[in-house]
Amino acid sequence: MPPSIADAKAKAKELRRALTKLEKITGITESRSREADRMRAKRESIREVEIPACKDRELRELLESDDVEWLQFFFAKDCSNPFWYKFTPQQMEMIAAIRSAVVHGGDQAIAASRGEGKTTLVERLILKYTLQGIVNFSVLFAATGSAAENSLESIKSDIAENELLREYYPEVCVPVASLENTPNRAHYQTVSGKRHDNGAEFFRHSSRFSWCGHEIVFPNVPGSPSASSIIATRGLDAAVRGLKKRGKRPQLAVIDDPDTEETARSEEQAAKLEDRIDKGIGGLGGQQRGIARVMLTTLQSRISASYKFTDAKSKPSWRGKRFRYLIKPPERADLWDEYVQLRRLNQQSGDEWARTAHQFYLDNRKDMDAGAVVANVNRFDASKLPDGSQNEVSALQRYYNEVARVGAAAVATEFDNDPPEEAGPQESGITASRVQRQLSGFARGVIPPTCVKITQGIDCKKTGLHWVVRAWEPNATSYVIDYGFHESHGVRYASDDGVDVALRRAILERIEATKASEYTKPDGELLPVDLTLVDARYRMDAVYAACAEIGKGIYPVLGFGRSNGCWRSTFTQFQKRTSTEHPGDGWNMKLDGRVWVVHANADKWKAWEHDRWMTDPPHAGCLRLFGTASGERRMSFDELAHHAYARHVVAEVEVEEMYRGVLRRIWKARPGYAQNHYLDASYYADVAASILGIRLDMESTRKRQAALPPTVKPEKKPTKARPSARELASRVRR
Repeated sequence: MPPSIADAKAKAKELRRALTKLEKITGITESRSREADRMRAKRESIREVEIPACKDRELRELLESDDVEWLQFFFAKDCSNPFWYKFTPQQMEMIAAIRSAVVHGGDQAIAASRGEGKTTLVERLILKYTLQGIVNFSVLFAATGSAAENSLESIKSDIAENELLREYYPEVCVPVASLENTPNRAHYQTVSGKRHDNGAEFFRHSSRFSWCGHEIVFPNVPGSPSASSIIATRGLDAAVRGLKKRGKRPQLAVIDDPDTEETARSEEQAAKLEDRIDKGIGGLGGQQRGIARVMLTTLQSRISASYKFTDAKSKPSWRGKRFRYLIKPPERADLWDEYVQLRRLNQQSGDEWARTAHQFYLDNRKDMDAGAVVANVNRFDASKLPDGSQNEVSALQRYYNEVARVGAAAVATEFDNDPPEEAGPQESGITASRVQRQLSGFARGVIPPTCVKITQGIDCKKTGLHWVVRAWEPNATSYVIDYGFHESHGVRYASDDGVDVALRRAILERIEATKASEYTKPDGELLPVDLTLVDARYRMDAVYAACAEIGKGIYPVLGFGRSNGCWRSTFTQFQKRTSTEHPGDGWNMKLDGRVWVVHANADKWKAWEHDRWMTDPPHAGCLRLFGTASGERRMSFDELAHHAYARHVVAEVEVEEMYRGVLRRIWKARPGYAQNHYLDASYYADVAASILGIRLDMESTRKRQAALPPTVKPEKKPTKARPSARELASRVRR
């Protein structure tokens, strides 16, 4: 009969008692206890890290005082990706520029040849400044998050694997090496040793740090200059605002190759990237100290964000530098053309080791090298080929091998940072910086002594008037002597009630203010404003009524252009002067009721306006703003004060593009430039000058405009009788 459950439990209890007695007799319990103690001691040994003293503290401090010496000492040999030759002058300049931005603050943009080692340089300089305690929070930005993480992995590898760094920076490298590829150990590691700063001993101090993810936190070792310092990574394709870790804000932002294929080909995407760098990254600093920004890039196109940031005129605060691979081309370009053709024939023949081109270079090397200067003489492949010959023998040969492989345009872009003009839409090259810097030296309201006419252009919108006053020499050289914004009173947000009355009143007030303004020459001669043109596209009836009430010296103006679909063929045809129509060069005046209205060729006069800014003083037809220039790279106060006006002027740009197989010019708004009111007011002032007889030889411009086909045919609409000026004026008063 089988035992019951109760009997089985009683038997098990009896056996456990017997086993306990047996363990006490044989000593097995003590053995288990000893094993547990041994395992506990092993875990403690893993957690506890002994920090040795620096191998040579004086040498460490001496090396830290010189970036070049530090880099070449710790990364010259026995490390991955060593610096195996002395730095070139360009690389030395890059190192100095990066140090200036880090130590003294500010921004620095550097465009260097692809493959020149700029990323490796900046990664190791970030490591140096962090180990040294100069920077306690730096952020690596790249076009994408994965690209940024690659740079962080390189820094981590240098710390974990570089034996020289471990000897001279044991407070960082030893705790990291002790992790043994187990980052989780960093959370409970303790350290003992002597402080680096004063030599005092410390025992079992928690070094709690982080060694994985999108950022690393350096070991919190007592006396370490880099204790708890942070190096983080971010992609420019993700949010960059509000970056704050452990109560710290970034001190240094390194932007490595920010452009992508999209930003290099799309003006809109490039503008978004520019905005992210200027506003998002630029605002990461603390209250007392702004963040230092260093951009390292290779230009991909002329519309890319990198091109703008490395342009001293577009972004002067970034102190842009562009380095070339081929500093000076060789004298015998014909021999190199033949070399490129031979090399391409070798590639097409399918014979991998056909060395006709190489032998041609060896036979004519003296002549082919003559006059050429390359930035880095070490950039060539000296490896041996199966036939025993050397692959390349000079950096110049490497350059032209790339020309044969990918083409001259790609080499100019990737190696020389000089991308060719795109085949697509092309701009004039005008920038807000150029407009700001073109100053006359005269104070606001002062008319240069050679000027004979004064005109004014006014652009209207709901909240007020943008106005520009210009003085003119007979040869069309002009000066902006005054501009501003006149507010309309009595308008309400989200309502059109009272807008006509307010606009009419604003125009009358502006004309009264114009008459009261004393625009004088240096000798005291007072000149009145001869003619004012007011935009009538917005609230036409109100503008007509105001001009009719004022009478002499003011006309409404309507702009017509191909770009806005309002083209009038009469601008390109000869018109006779009649009692109701006065034709001009790119404009005509028509009697509408009792008001003369100016119809202007907007495309022509906007182009004329930009041409004036692109004309260098003191050539005839140049255009200048009031104020005094600094004459230096840094803008003067007067130049900076014209920033808003200049952005309006360049908010639209004329571009060339192919349309149905025909090259045409068309005006387009620039991404990121919201307003263009001063541009419109400025070209109205130009048209007014033309009406007054100011002339510049524009025969070539007229021919160009006449040759362009209209993009939109004017719609034929039934004529509608307009009320007289008196009726309009009385209607607005009511």
